[in-house]
Amino acid sequence: MAPKPKPSKRDAILNAMLDVVVERGFHEAPMSLISERSGASAGVIYHYFASKDEIIHALYERVRNLKTASILEGYSADLTPREAFLQSWTNTYTFYRKHQREMRFLAQYENAGFPCIPDPSAHDQLLDFQARFTSKSQGGVLEDWPEQVLVEMTLGLVGRLASQPQKLPAPTLQAIGEKLWEAVRAKP
Repeated sequence: MAPKPKPSKRDAILNAMLDVVVERGFHEAPMSLISERSGASAGVIYHYFASKDEIIHALYERVRNLKTASILEGYSADLTPREAFLQSWTNTYTFYRKHQREMRFLAQYENAGFPCIPDPSAHDQLLDFQARFTSKSQGGVLEDWPEQVLVEMTLGLVGRLASQPQKLPAPTLQAIGEKLWEAVRAKP
């Protein structure tokens, strides 16, 4: 097995910021600690990023893109809405379990009041997915409930389940996804 390649300096800085923020929070993430953890001098850090906030925003972009790619893995507009929902449900659970540090970072980022601006360069697959999984009155396949209710019933639940110490067996995860789909899908 080949050794894992060493991350670039930029990635090392982002990785250090992720670790420090998850451990200590944004306000207790001094640049000196980011420098120490990343192995990059302050000059190198400022070569890549103009400020601490810029590092945080770049890390947010990286985590958001990783999350989106993971959730959409295997998604196609050719899937039925049910199939697409179940695929993304399983992918989301897997992502949340595998990337708990990243999810803690996202939660802190969102609660710290940083702007969570949608990516204007979002690819067609994501735009199709988002349009598909809106309420029926907006042309989607979900119940006409407030968005926060739909998010809590789906992403809120999957996040809490994924954070539990015991991993759910695939059949149980599938059964929960099926019940959720029946609960949130718009009825004819």
